[in-house]
Amino acid sequence: MIQRPFRTRFHLLWLLLSVALSVPAWALKDDAQQPIYIEADEVEVNEAQSTSVYVGHVQVEQGSMRLLADHVTVYHHADRQPRLMIALGQPVKYRQQLDDNQGEVQAFAKRMEYDTATEELVLIGAGRLLQGTDQLTGERILYNRAQARFRAGGAGRVKITITPETPKTAEQPVQKR
Repeated sequence: MIQRPFRTRFHLLWLLLSVALSVPAWALKDDAQQPIYIEADEVEVNEAQSTSVYVGHVQVEQGSMRLLADHVTVYHHADRQPRLMIALGQPVKYRQQLDDNQGEVQAFAKRMEYDTATEELVLIGAGRLLQGTDQLTGERILYNRAQARFRAGGAGRVKITITPETPKTAEQPVQKR
């Protein structure tokens, strides 16, 4: 493992997490203002290659967001800003609260990639997105955060489950006898 001063490691962790945690447009607005916590069994920062690698039970939390993975690699620009994040796991697990009391979004895949330039999140290998009882599954799911669009496909079939909302029934007055 490359030994670096704590300040450098903390700075790189902060850059990684600020990008990783701002991915979903549907997330709570306050989450980006919350402190970021990360745990891993090991971390290696390679400034010459502009990478940082987190291995073993990686846990990332910020506000209502939580990411669990076995391995996370971040590729940085020359100015140390993250350009690509890749998380691997069996599966990688992601969850975050939605705005306006709309519940929680969850994502699962063997591999998740986030490109900061295109603002695209890609779920690869047994991808699954959940919001309430609605579900989207596919081998490859691409979500463009900037355009709020998704595309799914790859090997096998895409499956979507949309549960209709239950109509709100007006309360019936209780009749006295």
